[in-house]
Amino acid sequence: MTFPTRLLLALFITPLLFAQTKYQTDLVAMSPLGFWPLNFNTNDVSGHGNPGAVTGGGTFSANLTSPVEPNSLILTGGSQGFSVPANPIFNLSALQPLTATAWIRTDAQGLGSMVIMGKADPATNTGWALLIDNGDLGGAVNGGRLAFALFASGTPLLVVESTNQVNDGRWRMVTATYDGSGSATGVHLYIDGNNATTTTLANSVGTGSILNSSPLTIGNAADGKTPFEGSLSGAALFGVVLTPAQIVQLATDATAARAILGQFVFGGGWYTALYFANGSLNSVTFTVNFIGDDGNPLNVPALNGSSKTITLAAGGATVLEAPNVGSFAEGYVSVLLPVGVTGYGVFRQSIPGLPDQEAVVPMVYPNVTTLTMVYDEVNSTTGIAIVNPSTVATSITITAEDINGNVIATSASPLVLQPGTKQVGLLKSIVPGLSAVVNNRGIVKFTIPTGGMVVLGLRAKGIALTSIPTVGNRVLFDFAGEQFF
Repeated sequence: MTFPTRLLLALFITPLLFAQTKYQTDLVAMSPLGFWPLNFNTNDVSGHGNPGAVTGGGTFSANLTSPVEPNSLILTGGSQGFSVPANPIFNLSALQPLTATAWIRTDAQGLGSMVIMGKADPATNTGWALLIDNGDLGGAVNGGRLAFALFASGTPLLVVESTNQVNDGRWRMVTATYDGSGSATGVHLYIDGNNATTTTLANSVGTGSILNSSPLTIGNAADGKTPFEGSLSGAALFGVVLTPAQIVQLATDATAARAILGQFVFGGGWYTALYFANGSLNSVTFTVNFIGDDGNPLNVPALNGSSKTITLAAGGATVLEAPNVGSFAEGYVSVLLPVGVTGYGVFRQSIPGLPDQEAVVPMVYPNVTTLTMVYDEVNSTTGIAIVNPSTVATSITITAEDINGNVIATSASPLVLQPGTKQVGLLKSIVPGLSAVVNNRGIVKFTIPTGGMVVLGLRAKGIALTSIPTVGNRVLFDFAGEQFF
């Protein structure tokens, strides 16, 4: 495998010990060949005693707690990864069954393909890998699809890819099972415990050998040139095919992830609807919380209070509505979404004598670094809502650039948000120092040193209204010269 690399500074790693989680208990009972929780240490807790090592400067952190472990391994590209020395126990042939699984959370959505776990010799392009395909295997460019591949001497023997993307910035449990049959029909991919729809890109194992002497790697290839950017947790390899029931069990061991809808309004000409869908194989129950801009509970009369508990059957969906009744009220939504559940909001503005206008906004997960948003203050007006969902005060610096990348405005002082509060306003005036965005186009960056944040952009032109996505900083670059085999 050949990929461009980016060198980053090394970060110090402090090993700590934590009590065994339910996920660990259940996974160990399934007899893995190796199991690396990546919970502030490099230990293999399978009982086979094959610890790994962090390479290239990756770091453990509790900033982005995984759904199954108190901490996770954070990789930011370059040569960073996790390597387990070569051991015959991991050297499985193309005709032996295996299961590879891990929890992942991507920070980058525009890279070349990213290895989640694999055992491959980059010099001969021989081995296997569970990875995210961004177009190098023959799938959609920047598709972010889960894939499993066997390859020998540069030739793809067996490549199966999901039709779903997994590089969406939220925690996902990704699993590949292969029955050793030598056929693509023996491969199944699972996302959050759900058997994913797949497509076959190669299916010619024949007598090809994938055996090699390279280490088992997590989050990169052995040569450090296929980097995963994001967080990894609870990685394990099995020499058998886990059953769908076992995979569902591991997925349901997860705790819910907190998602935020940055703007929730009703009354005074506004309506908001919340849509939720359960893509998991199990019934789920969760509570939706409505919070005012001041951080206090927001009463929603149509929903009988400041929270609403929802139960969804497997495959079920529902909608919560806050109608345009009474005086204007504003806040945001916070919900611990179980694995497999997705949600989004719809705003509707009603102005007498004019057509109603709507904007659709996905629920997002707090980011702890930098968020970037495209703005256009030439033909429209940009509004922003910034939420601090954490339990500590957050200091946010806002910097705007023009279309040529020149910095044209910076907040005169950071925007300080107290725990659980929100600030909403026009980009040009939400804090002093940003007025130069008027009559300009470009990008605006929101940066915090600690804590978390959610930023929602809204674009208005006349009566037209739409939302503006904010993305992690690493998404905003063009990637060229990628190749896999």
